[in-house]
Amino acid sequence: METSKFLKEILESAGSIARGYFLKKLNVRLKSGVGDLLTEADEAVSDYLIAKLSERFPTDQIHSEERADDINPGAAVEWVIDPIDGTRNFAGGIPGWCHMIAGLRHGELFCSAVYEPLGGIFYYAEAGKGAFRNGERVQVNDVESLNFAMGVIVCDPRGVHFHRFLEGSRRFLELSGWMKNLGSMFGACCVASGGMDFMINNCGMDHDYLPIALICREAGALVTDLDGQPWRRGKRDIVIANPTLHPIVRELMGTAV
Repeated sequence: METSKFLKEILESAGSIARGYFLKKLNVRLKSGVGDLLTEADEAVSDYLIAKLSERFPTDQIHSEERADDINPGAAVEWVIDPIDGTRNFAGGIPGWCHMIAGLRHGELFCSAVYEPLGGIFYYAEAGKGAFRNGERVQVNDVESLNFAMGVIVCDPRGVHFHRFLEGSRRFLELSGWMKNLGSMFGACCVASGGMDFMINNCGMDHDYLPIALICREAGALVTDLDGQPWRRGKRDIVIANPTLHPIVRELMGTAV
């Protein structure tokens, strides 16, 4: 079974598991700080995906957001799992959450998949082969101005470059007003397929960014940090937009500390 089909199959099954918990009373716990939530659904999906990946790739490294220790650390191939991205949405009975997996070989992304189960929307990308939504190739749009643009903006005081993100958000509101935070990285997939125009975030983690970074790159987006350097693992700030809009978005953020 090819990788795309395998990931689609296990993510759809993960979606079925998660839907069994959605809109139900959950045991919601705080992991590491305000807004960093964990439910039994996160753990159930994590356990399932780890089991399936381990079964198919028994010697590969597997990292899950909800597991303290990696399986097979140091292996050449690594799978990074975000079992339910958007747990706060999920726990509140709000759509917009998704399941995400990224595959890396010797530290370089080679495939990634994102599945939004309520809409049955599956994004998949392979390095050098493009990005796809439900089997159809997707591309970023060609918007050239922030006037009337719609941006996914996440600005967290616990993140990096907070004042730059805050000031940039204020400037964008004055220009357009179409500022969104979908509560998960599914918003980045919407940039990849052209429905949204850009995304900026100052507080993501590797399990948040790795899956969507490849999808957006393969859809034609520039994916950098706030200073314009290619986004790399460990960076908490990210800017995603088409090549024309990207420098305009970065300029909007200014140079404040």
